[in-house]
Amino acid sequence: MLRKIISAGIITALSFMAGPQLKAQMGSTTSISEEMTSKLDYLDLTDNQTNKVLYINKVAADSLDALDKKVGDNSNILNNKAITSELIGIMVQRDKSLRAILTPEQMKAFEKNRVKQLASFRTLVMIPLLDLTDQQIPQIFAINLKGVESMQKELDKRNQSKKTTSDQEARHIITNGFKSTDKDFEAILSPSQQKIYKDNEELLVDAVRHDKKVKNP
Repeated sequence: MLRKIISAGIITALSFMAGPQLKAQMGSTTSISEEMTSKLDYLDLTDNQTNKVLYINKVAADSLDALDKKVGDNSNILNNKAITSELIGIMVQRDKSLRAILTPEQMKAFEKNRVKQLASFRTLVMIPLLDLTDQQIPQIFAINLKGVESMQKELDKRNQSKKTTSDQEARHIITNGFKSTDKDFEAILSPSQQKIYKDNEELLVDAVRHDKKVKNP
């Protein structure tokens, strides 16, 4: 798994438009944080905000890099699950820090990109958990995007009807949204990866729930 997490971070930052080989070209966490920041150009950040975002992304990139170094080549189910929990914490904190400096108008733009962000986040969480190959990563992202779109469609219906969604109902909606992708995952994952995925479905649901909860810190 050496360098796997930081490579995943790059892929996520680039919205899966580039391959993991970019890590070798970009090198430092400073370059990675700059690339992550450039992907937020659509928010029309001020110079002051840009500096803050660069710092936030550098902290996240450094944390991911440190996690990589701690992991090394050690890959096993228990270790990968612990890594996944740390990874969720790093990315949720990054998201929370970003939201704290955005204006209401910028937040609207940020939310419009939410479906793709959630699919990217879930994929990033799955990389260390399942020890995904470079070939599997973009395929898993496409499946996660399908699942998030299904989930978001149901949540939007409830929001439009002004129904209150409890935490238990939200979990049910998220779970059902990804149930529709089970066969897609089976076609890509190895038998051992499928077992880990099934055994950790609750953790992966929580990853999406935690990421969405940050909307209202």
